[in-house]
Amino acid sequence: MSSCQGELAQKSFQVKAVDQSGKVLVDGTVSTLRNGFFELWLPRNSIIDLTVQGFNRKARGTIETFINSNTCITTFQLQ
Repeated sequence: MSSCQGELAQKSFQVKAVDQSGKVLVDGTVSTLRNGFFELWLPRNSIIDLTVQGFNRKARGTIETFINSNTCITTFQLQ
């Protein structure tokens, strides 16, 4: 059995997700769960620009939601 624990459990962040056409999918406060991660439900077959802000820091990157895309993204780091 294994588990994964994020560093910032039960903390709030500003999250914005925008698809390729410029449609805003998420724009608001999201809180991490007890394990330090948060979940977003995003539309399939999309390329999405994701921005996460908190603690006067920001992480930004692109994620994809295609059939073979990763469903657990752990590479975003607040800087």
